[in-house]
Amino acid sequence: MVEPNLSEDMTPHIPQIDKSLFTEDKHPSEIFPTGSETQVISKKSILEDLNGKNYFAMGRRDGLDEHNFETMDQNINLIACDYKEVYAQAIHELDDHVFKINRSLDPMFEKEMPYEYREIMMQKEQLEEQKRDLKQQFDLANLGEGYVEKSVQQYKAGFKNGHRYWTEENLMFKPFNTL
Repeated sequence: MVEPNLSEDMTPHIPQIDKSLFTEDKHPSEIFPTGSETQVISKKSILEDLNGKNYFAMGRRDGLDEHNFETMDQNINLIACDYKEVYAQAIHELDDHVFKINRSLDPMFEKEMPYEYREIMMQKEQLEEQKRDLKQQFDLANLGEGYVEKSVQQYKAGFKNGHRYWTEENLMFKPFNTL
C-alpha cells in the first residue's frame, strides 16, 4: 500500500508573479535604505583635501616642465595661499558659530539650565582655542611653517627631483656636435 504524499497536497499552489510588473530588480530596502542600514559617510574637511594632495608629484611635474626656481617659489606661495584661504574660511565659520553661541547665552538660560549652560560655555572655549590655533597657522603659512610645512617640503623635493631629471636628460647626457 502506497501512502499519499501529504506535504504536496497540503501546500497551496502559489502562482508566480510576472517580473515585468516591477520597474526595479532590487528590493526597495536596497534602493532606499532605512536609517539603520545607512552608513555614515564622513565628509573630508578642506584642510584634509589640501593635505591629501600629492605635492611631491606636483613639484616633480613643475620641475620637469618649468625648470625655473622662480616658478618653484611662486608655486610655494600659491600653496601657502591655499592654506591661508582654508584657515580664513575656518576662522570665519568659527566666528559665526561663536556668535550664535553668544546670542543664546543669557542669564535666564544659565539660571534654568545650568548644566547645559556650562557645556555650551566649554564648547565656546574650545572653539576660541581652535580659532587661536588657526590664526597662528595662518601667520605661519606665510613663512612656510606650521601645517603647510610638510606640503611645501614635499613640493620642493619633487621640484628638485624633476629639475634633476630634466638637467640630466637635457644638459648632462645629451650628445652634441661641436663641429
